[in-house]
Amino acid sequence: MSQQQTVQTILLQFSELFLLCKILGIYPQNWKLFQRHHELKKSNSGALFVVFVMLVIIVLYNLLIFSFSEEDSTLKASQSTLTFVIGIFLTYIGLVMMVTDQLSAIRNQKHLGEIYDRIRKVDERLFRVGCVVNNSVLEIRIRIMIVLTFVCEITIMIAAYVVLLDHSKLSSLLWIFSCLPTLYNSLDKIWFATTLYALQQRFAVINRALEDMVEDHERYKAMMAHRSRSGSSNMEKNKNIINDLLFDIAQEDILKLNYLRNELSGSGLANKFGKNRIKPVITVANSMNNFNQFQSVKKQPNKSAINIHYESELCNVSRVEEKLNDFCQLHDEICEIGKKLNELWSYSILVLMAYGFLIFTAQLYFLYCATQDQPIPSLFLSAKNALITATFLLYTAGKCVYIIYLSWRTSLESKHTGICLHKCGVVADDNNLYEIINHLSLKLLNHSVDFTACGFFSLDMETLYGVAGGITSYLIILIQFNLAAQQAKDAAGSHNTNDPSQLSDGTENSSETGNDYSTSLTTLLTPTSTAIFTSSSPIPN
Repeated sequence: MSQQQTVQTILLQFSELFLLCKILGIYPQNWKLFQRHHELKKSNSGALFVVFVMLVIIVLYNLLIFSFSEEDSTLKASQSTLTFVIGIFLTYIGLVMMVTDQLSAIRNQKHLGEIYDRIRKVDERLFRVGCVVNNSVLEIRIRIMIVLTFVCEITIMIAAYVVLLDHSKLSSLLWIFSCLPTLYNSLDKIWFATTLYALQQRFAVINRALEDMVEDHERYKAMMAHRSRSGSSNMEKNKNIINDLLFDIAQEDILKLNYLRNELSGSGLANKFGKNRIKPVITVANSMNNFNQFQSVKKQPNKSAINIHYESELCNVSRVEEKLNDFCQLHDEICEIGKKLNELWSYSILVLMAYGFLIFTAQLYFLYCATQDQPIPSLFLSAKNALITATFLLYTAGKCVYIIYLSWRTSLESKHTGICLHKCGVVADDNNLYEIINHLSLKLLNHSVDFTACGFFSLDMETLYGVAGGITSYLIILIQFNLAAQQAKDAAGSHNTNDPSQLSDGTENSSETGNDYSTSLTTLLTPTSTAIFTSSSPIPN
């Protein structure tokens, strides 16, 4: 009964988040069953509601794009084709990201409930072996992430509307729908990140239990060593005390013997007992030996009275084998839950990473265009303000980096269990326990968990480093192409200003424009060709 009152499902901490996701049409599960029993059950009506919300947002988002179509057409006429194509492509990637999250939620609504049932069973088994998981931390993290999400979304939306949009147009009110795709994606990733952190917690609990066993055995060994040292020192101390006592007794006996000798010599009996004077000394020695035996018998009960009983779990191989087997089975189950979790969110994670890479690069590129007084796509007006751009980039990068970091930390925590297991074998220094640990460590090695984005790349710090390098490289390439296009446009404008007669001939004007673009492309490629020529064939004297 106490076990059922202590172990509860972690869905209790997801109540507020699930309510938000249900109202906004992100998750289709039945709300009444969740409220009563805290279980995620499949709901057909909820799936229809999610599809309806998705279609409404798609219509409103396209209406927003249509309201700013005049500015985008001006961009196509006045700016390079590269900037226009990038703007059109990235305009819809946020919408694709939101649709992917909602379709994945509909497809996974049955399997998602099974994951949390398995986590609850793991918590019950951990409780049986004396390990308790603190789930209250999950609720605190969920609330913090929800507050940060709404603060960032509202700040970016209101700042862009107040600073950059024309308030005289009613169509500007449609700007509120520009933040819905990222808001929906953020709430979905909060659910994934919190569940992933819960798995990391359970790995950490197992590792902590193994490390506690190691520390207990080290304390046990230290206590036994201290007891052996204190026992030998007490024996030496007792021996010295006994010798002092025996010496005092011997002195008293000698004094008594001298008194008797004097008395006997005074009475004339000294000659009679003169040959046997050593016999009383032998009697004293016997009395000393008897006293020594008495002291040893007397001290023995006191020594056993202060003996403290202390035993380590690693001393009992049969009992610790059962506990280590339980830990390895729990580790295997948590790894399987992690793999299933990664499978359910694989497409969403892949689209999120693609969105973060492209949006981060494009936002920095459009910020450069804004500093050069060049027009930019309508949905990237936030790039005209450096503060809004910084907030948007931190918000977008925070989601991607946090998902990668949690995946990396969870994978490391799962691999750390094998290290903790071998620490138990090293500190115990028992051959039978070594064989058990070697067998169990092979199981842990074959059941490690790694998180990937549909298998394309792993979610670890190495991937984060590669993404950062890719953003820098592509940003430099885009700026170089932009510079080449601006040079071609300036050259065409100066040529037409010098020869106004060519403006009457449309064919000649178009041919001159084509020549100017070819000249700009040649200018862009000339440094590379010159460098290759210089490095391969030096000019002869």
